[in-house]
Amino acid sequence: MGEVEERLLDITSDESEGIQDAKPKYNKSLDSYLMRFKWWIELSMYTFLSLGGQAGATLLGKVYYDQGGTSKWLVATLQTAGFPFLIPFLLLPSSKTPNQNTKITKNNSSNPPPPSLPLLASVYTFLGVLLAAGGVFYSVAIEYLSASTFSLLLSSQLAFTAILALFINAQRFTPYILNSVVLLAFSPLLLVIENDNGGSPEPAAGDGFMLGALFTVASAASLALLFSLTELAFEKMIGGAGVGSTMSETLKMTLWQCVVATAVTAAGLFWSGEWWGLKAEMEGYKQGVVSYFLNVVGTGVTCQAYYVGSIALTFKVSSLFSNVVIRLGTPVIPFLSVVFLGEEMSGLKMMALMLSLWGFASYIYQQYLDELKGDVDDDENQSIQDFNFSA
Repeated sequence: MGEVEERLLDITSDESEGIQDAKPKYNKSLDSYLMRFKWWIELSMYTFLSLGGQAGATLLGKVYYDQGGTSKWLVATLQTAGFPFLIPFLLLPSSKTPNQNTKITKNNSSNPPPPSLPLLASVYTFLGVLLAAGGVFYSVAIEYLSASTFSLLLSSQLAFTAILALFINAQRFTPYILNSVVLLAFSPLLLVIENDNGGSPEPAAGDGFMLGALFTVASAASLALLFSLTELAFEKMIGGAGVGSTMSETLKMTLWQCVVATAVTAAGLFWSGEWWGLKAEMEGYKQGVVSYFLNVVGTGVTCQAYYVGSIALTFKVSSLFSNVVIRLGTPVIPFLSVVFLGEEMSGLKMMALMLSLWGFASYIYQQYLDELKGDVDDDENQSIQDFNFSA
C-alpha cells in the first residue's frame, strides 16, 4: 500500500507540474495575441490620421487659393504652425515599457545608450529644415495645379521613397511590396488619361503649369528624403535605445520638426513682406473673414494629423509603408473633391481608387505574412529552449 500511495503522489505531482508549465505558455500566447491586436488597431488609427489629414489639408489649400488667398509663405507656415495642438497630448502619461512597436519581425539584441541632447537637436533641426523646404515647394505648386493633378504628380514621392529606402533603410522588397509600389505609383495615371479625354482643365497653363509640376516633384523628393531619414533616426537613436512609446516619440519628433520648420517659414513670411498684406487678404476673402479664419485653423490641424500619422507609420513599419498610405490618398482626394468641391466623378477615378486599394491591401498582406513568420520563429526558438532544458 505504501508503494501504491507513493506512486499516486508522484503521478499527481507530475500532472500539477505540467499544468503549471502550461500556464505561462498560455499566458504568453494570450499576451502575444493582445499585443498584435493592439498593433493592428494602432496601425489603423495612424493610417486614418495620415489619410484624413492629407486629404483635408489639400482640399483646404485649394479652397484658400480659389477664394482669393495669395500668400504662399502663409500656406507653408500653416502646414507646421499647428504644433501647439500637440502639447496637451505630450502632457498625458505614457507607458515606459520597452519599445515593441517597430517592424514586427525586427529584434534588437542590444540597445545603444540614449542619444545626447546636442545630437537630437541637430537631427531635429536638419529634419525641420527639410520639412520647411517641402512645405514651401508644396505651397507654390498647389496654386498652379488642380487638386487631382497635384496629387498625381506628388505620387512620384513613392518612387523616390522606394529608391531611398533601398539605400538608406535597407528596405526588403518582396513580390507583394513590389506589387504595392507599382500599383500605387501607376494608378494615378488614369487621372491623366481622364484629363486628356476632356476632364477639367488646369487653372493655369504654359509656364505656370510647368512651375507647379517642378515644385510638386521637388516637394515629393524632399518629403521622401525626410521620411527615410526619420526612419533612420528612429532606428539608430530613438527606437534603438528602447526609450518611450510610439505615440510619445512620434509626438516629440513631430513637435520639434514643426517648431524648426515653422521658424523657417515664418521668417520667410516676414522677409518676403507678405505679412503686411494678410489683413487685406482676409478682408477680401470671398467667403468672408470667418471662413478665412476657419480655413487657416483647419489647415493647421489637418496638417498636424497628417504628420503625426505619417511619422507614426514610419516608426511602426517603415518609411516606404508610410508613403504607401500617403499615395493611397491620391485617388481618395479626387473622390472627396466630388463630395466637397462639386467636381465630377468618373469611371477612371473609381478605377484608380480600386487599384490603389489593391496596392495597399498587397502591402498589408505582406505585413500579415511577416507576422506569421515571426510567430513560427518564436515557436521554433521556444521548442529549442524546451529541448535544451529537458536534455
